[in-house]
Amino acid sequence: MLSHEESTDLLDSTMNVVSGDLTNATPQSGTGVIDEWLVELRKAENASELTDTLEQIKTELESGQVNTPELSQLFDTLATQTLEFSTRMGSEGDIAPRLEGLSSALRSLAGQMK
Repeated sequence: MLSHEESTDLLDSTMNVVSGDLTNATPQSGTGVIDEWLVELRKAENASELTDTLEQIKTELESGQVNTPELSQLFDTLATQTLEFSTRMGSEGDIAPRLEGLSSALRSLAGQMK
C-alpha cells in the first residue's frame, strides 16, 4: 500500500479533481486519478466494491456519451463506499477524516450533476 505521504498526495489530487470547476472539466479529467486509485485499491483485500464502482465510473467517463443520471448515481454510490471504507482506517493519522471529506465532495459532485 501507499505510504502516508503518498496517500495524502493522492487524496489531495483527488479532491482537486472532484472539487474543481466542472464547467471547464472534460469527462476524461478524472480518469488519471481513477487509474491511480485502482492500482492501489486492487492491493487491498477489503476494497473490491470501491474498485468495481471506480471501474464503472471510468467506463462511463470514457464512453464518449456520458449518461449524467447514471454517473451521478455512481458518484453517490462511491461517496457511500468511501465513507464506509474510512471507518476501517482506524483512528490514527488523518486518512480517515480525509476520506470522509472526499466522500462529502463526491456526494456534492453527484448532487451538482442532477
